[in-house]
Amino acid sequence: MASESKLDEARASAQGILELDDKDVANLFFQQTMHRNLSRTVRRLDRLIESGGTDRALGERALRRLGFEPDA
Repeated sequence: MASESKLDEARASAQGILELDDKDVANLFFQQTMHRNLSRTVRRLDRLIESGGTDRALGERALRRLGFEPDA
């Protein structure tokens, strides 16, 4: 399981993604891809999903917002 500080970082990323409007999501996706940070962002969200509970729901929602379907 991820450390609490890593989960806090992942929660902040997920909440930030969910607060973006559609145009900003597209821009974030492009910027993250160009800077090769998209995989790191997805890994953070996966950590939330793995931790379960409300973190799981938060991580799944953020992944869907980015256009990814969380693994079942």
